[in-house]
Amino acid sequence: MLLLLPAITMALGGILGSRFRPGLRLRGLIAHLVGGLVFGMAAADLMPAASSDNHPLGLVIGFCLGFSLLIVVNNVLDDPHEIAEKNKSRPIIPLLIPFLVDSLIDGLVVGISPDVGSQGWVIPLAVALEMGLASLGLATLLRRGGQRWRSSLGGGLMALTYLVGLISSTILAKYLTGPYLTGLLAFGTAALIYLVVEEVMKEAHAMGEDDSSWVNLAFFFGILMVWLRVILST
Repeated sequence: MLLLLPAITMALGGILGSRFRPGLRLRGLIAHLVGGLVFGMAAADLMPAASSDNHPLGLVIGFCLGFSLLIVVNNVLDDPHEIAEKNKSRPIIPLLIPFLVDSLIDGLVVGISPDVGSQGWVIPLAVALEMGLASLGLATLLRRGGQRWRSSLGGGLMALTYLVGLISSTILAKYLTGPYLTGLLAFGTAALIYLVVEEVMKEAHAMGEDDSSWVNLAFFFGILMVWLRVILST
């Protein structure tokens, strides 16, 4: 049941984000917190995992494919920052892809991590907290100028991809090893970094948003949460 907790919090985050419209300050806090959480997860989880097996070629290929895919998707679609006016919807695909990749990888990590057996509550609970907040932040971004269903869809898809990763983990544990696993982790790392730099933080610092120092502190608090989770789980 604990392994399903992240999927539940992702779905609930999407539903909650579709039911209310946070004010400028709360929206800024959520965006900065999610940016810190996502950046921290990339630094604390994916980068060390991708580096541990010493496959530089797989790492380079996966990382380059990750950010190249996001750049292509953003160029094929309209620039989200040019159409992110209050009466228009933000493109859903550039925001969804990194979150879905991260949800899939989280499912794989929770399913195949050797720590799950000895510390069965730590990793699922930590991922549930981080990705639940990320789902809520994604929902608020998707709803800005759009319809309510976009927010619920984001959380639901995150939960679904997490479950796909969780179910697939036993199969991939047998076949996805060496440079292939390194490439997948590097791909996810690039997607997360792109998300923070080019989507979440640009949105949070757009004209008209709350950009006060107290709001900016939420970014570092998000990183600190991930850092503490790493320390407490070792």
